Amino acid sequence: MSVLNALQQRNSHGKLTDPGPDGDQLQAIVGAGLRAPDHGRLRPWHFVAIQGDRRDALGALFAKALQLSRPGATEAELSKARAAPLRAPLIIAGLLKPVAHPKVPRVEQVAAVACALHGMSLAAESQGFGAMWRTGWYAQDAIVLDGLGGSPGDEVIGFLYLGTRKGESKPLLQPELDDYLTLY
Repeated sequence: MSVLNALQQRNSHGKLTDPGPDGDQLQAIVGAGLRAPDHGRLRPWHFVAIQGDRRDALGALFAKALQLSRPGATEAELSKARAAPLRAPLIIAGLLKPVAHPKVPRVEQVAAVACALHGMSLAAESQGFGAMWRTGWYAQDAIVLDGLGGSPGDEVIGFLYLGTRKGESKPLLQPELDDYLTLY
């Protein structure tokens, strides 16, 4: 798969199953993410790979966060929160660990982490896996951030769900470039 083809054909896939990337494949995926554009070479990121039984622990963390933020949450809502990380065999949480810098604002550091996650999704695709980037309110929750090893001021930029595609991908419409491009 050429780089251009991977970029032009990339498609999120919401239904993912076993097998997920193995240890060597995970290393290659994260290694690709570490090549993301990064002004000042600050490396403002940290990645947490969640797989196996740790997905149950992440689900419990999601349910705890939901229960604390919405004490009236129903058992069905709590169950859904617990099951969310089971939608893929591997999840990579991308955390922003911002670095104080006079020339590199936080927004550029957020972009660096987002680019790293995108690079990881392409690396997973190139190895035959499907990927789905998810955020949701869990990404903004302090309890979830703490549970992932984050500190105050850090931020979860996204959860990259990875695994073997189950079923067909949704077809993507080809956007009209003229709607999004102005030649100046």
